Amino acid sequence: MNFFDSLINDSLSVISKYRQIEYSPDKSEARSDTGYSQVILQRDTAYELSGAGISLVTSSDIQDRIIVAGDELSEISGNRKFARISIIQTDDVEDEQKAYNLIRKIEYVKYHVFPEGYMIRTASSSHKESVRVAKSALKNGISFESVGKLMINKYKEIEAVRGVKIIFVTVPDADYDAFFRIAEKSNDITKTLNHVMNTVSFDCDTCNLKAVCDEVEGMRELHFRNKEMNM
Repeated sequence: MNFFDSLINDSLSVISKYRQIEYSPDKSEARSDTGYSQVILQRDTAYELSGAGISLVTSSDIQDRIIVAGDELSEISGNRKFARISIIQTDDVEDEQKAYNLIRKIEYVKYHVFPEGYMIRTASSSHKESVRVAKSALKNGISFESVGKLMINKYKEIEAVRGVKIIFVTVPDADYDAFFRIAEKSNDITKTLNHVMNTVSFDCDTCNLKAVCDEVEGMRELHFRNKEMNM
């Protein structure tokens, strides 16, 4: 499954110019999961992070890693833009419907991660992700390392997941618009995959998703293979 590989490369290119801290989850301790969506009130909040949340799936080899491009949670003192990029290696699923279902299952993981003292709010329609970090959590040592380890554990509860790289970006002047563009393209690819599998019309000239088929490696081949199966 390589539909998102160009977006993975784009994401890594954006962060390549920034200072990075890299953690191996084998040596990290996961943040406690509350098991439910917690509410951190404004008076209990140290600061808020807001930006894009992205999940990108690939069959290429990915080593489990947590990367912070910019400052760790303990180094941040006020509200700031940020981005969270999850790059997930899965088994190479040949069945298109199973591949689509797996992509969706991976995307839904973000709704089921509840790090203690780290309130995540997401808006799937706009790819926005915001975080409130509790004052008490900072005092007891919360870090992106521990939050990232918890996220990796959650992704790996899915049987087909083999490797996970979680990237947190907190550089104040990073190109956050680029991350939103990547998130939007990722969503377009997923919609196109679903369209290719379910459409009864194969008139490319009238399809509003033609540009995605033309751009994404493997999508056009999938389209015409599906067309032959339905003729």
